[in-house]
Amino acid sequence: MRPSLHLHAPDRGFSMVELMIAMLIGLIGMIIIFQVFEVSEGIKRTTTSGGDAQQNGAVALYVVEHDLRNAGMGFNDALYAGCNILAFDSTRAAQNFTMTLLPALICAPGSTAPGGNCPGTGTAGTSPDQLTIFYGSNPLVANATTITANVPAGNSTMQVSNSYGYRPGDLLVLLQPAAGTNCSLVEATAVAATAVSYVTGGSYLSAGVNKTARFNRPGGLSVAYGGVASANVTRVFNLGNLYEPPNAPALPVHNTYAINTNPAQPNFRSLTVASALVVDTATSAPQVSAVADNIVQLRAQYGVDDGVGDGSVAFGGGIFVAGDGLVDRFVSAAVFNALLPTPPWQSLIAVRLAIVARSALAEKPTGAGGTCETTMIPPTWSGGNFNLSADPDWQCYRYRVFETTVPLRNWIWRSS
Repeated sequence: MRPSLHLHAPDRGFSMVELMIAMLIGLIGMIIIFQVFEVSEGIKRTTTSGGDAQQNGAVALYVVEHDLRNAGMGFNDALYAGCNILAFDSTRAAQNFTMTLLPALICAPGSTAPGGNCPGTGTAGTSPDQLTIFYGSNPLVANATTITANVPAGNSTMQVSNSYGYRPGDLLVLLQPAAGTNCSLVEATAVAATAVSYVTGGSYLSAGVNKTARFNRPGGLSVAYGGVASANVTRVFNLGNLYEPPNAPALPVHNTYAINTNPAQPNFRSLTVASALVVDTATSAPQVSAVADNIVQLRAQYGVDDGVGDGSVAFGGGIFVAGDGLVDRFVSAAVFNALLPTPPWQSLIAVRLAIVARSALAEKPTGAGGTCETTMIPPTWSGGNFNLSADPDWQCYRYRVFETTVPLRNWIWRSS
């Protein structure tokens, strides 16, 4: 019997050459896909970080502008501006501190300011300014009252001509014009028709709750003040209450806005606000709060109505008249402080402010030699160019500039 023949089909499969070609095509496709993904992610990152800068800058400008619009409330008398206030707070680690009786104080690096209360730290031209805003919260009385009898140093009671609107828990500033003496900050512990007490550590009721005074210096006042018989009668400004209304007290405000750098993250910047009248219980220091991240510059200028034109104001037709309610020029803190003590606090009617926000992430270098070309020209504002060279990588970021001019309405509607 003849054996049967089995017909085998030819072998099927890929040769090594075909596999190599397929892998090559797949790798080329993956490279193209990742290149498209990289470009897409770069565009997304740029758009997102630019949006973050827009949001952070808008928030920062809104917060500072809100405070500036209230600046000077409660002591809006320009004749007495610039007094150095000696203050005490038993809850602070450094219990003695000072403030300046001004609606707005611009601290520029390298410049001095009234009362010596301007840190001015950093390098002139590159370091940001600091802006301190001060205002009260008393809804009843805007003008000062006077004391009717001399108040010797060490006293804890004063006789006043009128105590209308005064309550225990009010913060008061004593000021004697042209006497060459410092001002004093005290906390009212008891109020009568013509007398106000400010006892050290004194207890008093505020909104039905027992409170202990923290702003009264042990031993009473450290400065003597003259009454009606003196050449310059002492004025008393009421800044408002610390505890009323009980549910949401409107505290007097002394806020300092500054650009903060985290030593652990040298490229990280944020706008912070430090309150001289609110203490952080954890550190026993003035409470510092973050306002917005990635804020790298703050610049401010005084707007004065002194009849001098220097080209910094475009409107007005070249006619500048002192006291007409229009800003005649914007000047830096250094120029403004050089004009003191002659005006110009009476001529101060506005503050021009600019804030620079930047993207959170640095763009990758694209130029030859690894040089960043994201931002080739420094951002500008009405006061000139921003110098960002303190950061060697400043060209790797995108920036947004937010600028506004805020009229100091409480200072404009002043008593004198």
